[in-house]
Amino acid sequence: MPGMYRRLRFAILASTLLMLLGAAPYAEEALDVPALIGLTLEEAQESLGAPAEVYALRGETPEEDDVVFYYPGHLYLFWFENRVWQVRLDSRFPGEVFSFSMGASRQQVIDALGRPILQFPDSLVFHIEDRGYPIQARLYFDESGLVDLYCFRGDL
Repeated sequence: MPGMYRRLRFAILASTLLMLLGAAPYAEEALDVPALIGLTLEEAQESLGAPAEVYALRGETPEEDDVVFYYPGHLYLFWFENRVWQVRLDSRFPGEVFSFSMGASRQQVIDALGRPILQFPDSLVFHIEDRGYPIQARLYFDESGLVDLYCFRGDL
């Protein structure tokens, strides 16, 4: 496990530095979004540095409120009990994730991830992996293709 975090920290740090220097981040390798789930505050700081913004996102009830860290490149980390429980990439994310890019068609996503566990008119939900808790992803589409991706702990 420590080796995984070391590789993740290096990959994210290198991508962040490239982004800050104006180069295209995540150009050579797809971002391993599931590896971000479960990071502690310290691990996120070591891997990604300080976020560009921190804000509260209000839910319908107080239990659904989140603290969100926003990083350049349109990466968002959502926190629960001092660990990342959800990651979001919006339509402006410039790199690859799960071997496709934002704007991908529904069929390209299904070809990459397999059969979804749930389908909605605007989104697909996939089971990604288990790490003692399920990791799922919900991908939202409009007429242009993939516009939003959320990867999260499926048990919270």
